[in-house]
Amino acid sequence: MLRDIIREYTDVYPEIIERACFVLEKKFGIQLKEIDKEEHLYILISTPESLAGILGTTKDTPKLGLLLVILGVIFMNGNRASEAILWEALRKMGLRPGMRHPLLGDLRKLLTYEFVKQKYLDYRRVPNSNPPEYEFLWGLRSYHETSKMKVLRFIAEVQKRDPRDWTAQFMEAADEALDALDAAAAEAEARAEARTRMGIGDEAVSGPWSWDDIEFELLTWDEEGDFGDPWSRIPFTFWARYHQNSRSRFPQTFTGPIVGPGATASANFAANFGAIGFFWVE
Repeated sequence: MLRDIIREYTDVYPEIIERACFVLEKKFGIQLKEIDKEEHLYILISTPESLAGILGTTKDTPKLGLLLVILGVIFMNGNRASEAILWEALRKMGLRPGMRHPLLGDLRKLLTYEFVKQKYLDYRRVPNSNPPEYEFLWGLRSYHETSKMKVLRFIAEVQKRDPRDWTAQFMEAADEALDALDAAAAEAEARAEARTRMGIGDEAVSGPWSWDDIEFELLTWDEEGDFGDPWSRIPFTFWARYHQNSRSRFPQTFTGPIVGPGATASANFAANFGAIGFFWVE
């Protein structure tokens, strides 16, 4: 943007980008979010007020579904999961390194390159490991597009349990949610003050011509749910392999074995995923 569009007007870059952000929020229901202030990396996310997000059913939907599972494995293992632990969990779902999945493609490349490049995952070498070992952590983008509480609720739903059954993880997720609310409130206040100072208001949306004259079509997910949260619209489901009915389009409830509370959280998570199939519903 600086090189090809703004060029010599770098001194007014903050106002240009703020006006663009205002239009995106008011007319399209999406927010331009800076996730790395050092490298100046931005992502687009749906605003809470948006009823029709741009992340509907796309070719990347299965990958985002798998990503949610991976984030769960990482969270339940103390916010970091070794490569061996993660692949062990995925093997129980029928996914193996070196395998080329019809919907997910090259699985190793997806985890160690694509998700890392997109800032969903952080893939790093374990310090002082010899021979070298690697581990996965949440990437910057994941913290902005979902939360530990949403991931924990997903895990609890799969295992038919209450999120509070995992006391340590629940408290950690609750603390993170409170911190996120405070940060969002502070950011909104600072942005409002900046826009007032720059004179940015409804006129920034209308301009010399009307956005209403432009025809565009947003992808929507025509189903009940939290439309402001793209993670809640991932159309995938899990159910027991022995309950699979190839002639039915409707998912059946997972009724597999539940590991008792005496086992670790990661063991519970992996064991229950080992008994279920991984299917996508288009």
